[in-house]
Amino acid sequence: MVELAKISPQTYRLDGYDISDASFSSADTLPSNVTLNVGDFKTPFPEHLHGQYDLVNIRLVISIMGEGVWESTLRNALTLLKPGGAIQWVEGNFITARGYRGASPTSTKGYYLTLARRKVNSVQKERIGLNFPDFINLFQDAGLHNIEEDVSSTDRLPELRQKFTDQMVGALFRLLKNLASTKTEGYWSEEEVDGFHEKAVADMQSGAYLRWDLHVTIGFTSK
Repeated sequence: MVELAKISPQTYRLDGYDISDASFSSADTLPSNVTLNVGDFKTPFPEHLHGQYDLVNIRLVISIMGEGVWESTLRNALTLLKPGGAIQWVEGNFITARGYRGASPTSTKGYYLTLARRKVNSVQKERIGLNFPDFINLFQDAGLHNIEEDVSSTDRLPELRQKFTDQMVGALFRLLKNLASTKTEGYWSEEEVDGFHEKAVADMQSGAYLRWDLHVTIGFTSK
């Protein structure tokens, strides 16, 4: 958002919402037209925010989404828009992510990258009913118009493969470590998490990488 503010007219107002302020930058480091707020898009927004925005952008929230939650989240977000406003949803289909052998002749086949992703998928499906929607249908059912979807893969640009993989591996093993601390049956133990993390990092360092699809969908409300 800060980078967007740098290339946008100062007359643009940019508000960010997250369920926690733990990762917020301090207010005095933000551009004057950027404000960060605590807000949960899975619950209705307060009425004073209704109809306040020309554009709402949601991005990369699949890890907390399940059956029926996509629809209710979209309904909540749409209350923020002015008539004729647009919503853009940027989402990674992490469910289909898997490891691939890299170009280096010494690359592994990425088995442990795939294993970690599938373990998280299994746990999240059991816990929250993890799934990935058909965004075109989702937007149509919400009454949006002029809908477009752009899908690309994280390995489209070879120079970014390792960056995407590094980010995913970090997120996967933080979650697996947190789950392990609950001592719940069916989850990996902390020792198993550490062991598989070491092997996944070795996969990555050999040149193997994780690949998944990124969906960018936009739609407009009626004027």
